[in-house]
Amino acid sequence: MRRGEVYLFNYLWGHEAARGEESGRKIRHVCLMMQVDQWLYLFPISGRHPQPRIADEQRLYEIIPETECRRVGLGTSGKVSHLILDDFNKVRADELYDFESLTPVGSFSHRFLEKVARRFLDAMQQRHPIAGLTRR
Repeated sequence: MRRGEVYLFNYLWGHEAARGEESGRKIRHVCLMMQVDQWLYLFPISGRHPQPRIADEQRLYEIIPETECRRVGLGTSGKVSHLILDDFNKVRADELYDFESLTPVGSFSHRFLEKVARRFLDAMQQRHPIAGLTRR
């Protein structure tokens, strides 16, 4: 598994976990953004525009360009896809139960990943709230 690869994964949103849910409601595309030691950080891809979780909240996401959508098998139906950067699942590299397959469906370009990483790091420096969730 490599940074930038996109997989199908049973993603659990932070707001679902806050309600006591323990498993994601559906399989969705996720991007492996980083690996730290034995932990994989997976960020979800959504066709829906991210909605504020609280009043006046600015969500952190990147619109995925059409070229990148094709790279990861999202198609070109004209629908906008978003890589969500303020919600992630952290899973152990040796506990990959929630993946539909360990074969990536595609991979984002290095250039796009650098743009996303800069945006994420800027948000972290500004202390933007991130709903990270460790899956077990």
